[in-house]
Amino acid sequence: MEEDHEVEVIRGKRVSSSIPLTGMRKVIAEHMCRSLSVSAQLTVMGELDVAELVKLRKSLIAKQDTMGTRVTYTDLMVLVVAKLLKDYPIVNASIIEDEIKLWEDINIGVAVAVGDGLIVPVIKNADQKSLVEISRAVKRLATKARERKLVPDDVRGGTFTITNLGALRGGYRFETVIINQPESAILGIGGITDRAVVRDGQIVIRPIMTYYFTYDHRIIYGAVAAQFIGGLTQLLGNPESLGNLN
Repeated sequence: MEEDHEVEVIRGKRVSSSIPLTGMRKVIAEHMCRSLSVSAQLTVMGELDVAELVKLRKSLIAKQDTMGTRVTYTDLMVLVVAKLLKDYPIVNASIIEDEIKLWEDINIGVAVAVGDGLIVPVIKNADQKSLVEISRAVKRLATKARERKLVPDDVRGGTFTITNLGALRGGYRFETVIINQPESAILGIGGITDRAVVRDGQIVIRPIMTYYFTYDHRIIYGAVAAQFIGGLTQLLGNPESLGNLN
């Protein structure tokens, strides 16, 4: 015979179970709320034609044995963004007290899902690294994150963050990503999906990646955000121009 148990009822709804808002979950919740309360966040969204990026990655995968790493789209995006941040230093900045500090270092955080939360290990001096070095660093830090072996220095000093929901099979999607304080911007990308688009007056199928770029309007104005996305579009259309691919 089953034992009766009391079911918690709140505002007319029965509670199935309760999850304590503690530990990492609580830290993330507090960090996200604080981020929205201390900065003027604006998100721009759109689509990127990544046919050339897909082609490049296929060629790199074919060479993975000699390169010593299997390059991912996240690795490539870190390389792309590191180059862009040199061209648009105001995006690689933070407000500290009453000044906008433009950072000399380009340290790119990569969001990693871990259990019931996420953590952002940082690729230090990403602009000075080759694609292979970036790929190895991303894999090493992601493994440490999932094994809960990160040390404080692994998550410290970020100047910009990338979150790739496509790597989690996010598919074709848009959302408003929240800035990782005290940074001034964050770039989210969705999965690459085949979409019908118009090119030269013809409907064709192209691999499309969605993006969502959230920036602090106190630091970055709309014109700069548009130029940054324009630069991103240009680099992804001609990724061979990146260099440092070995």
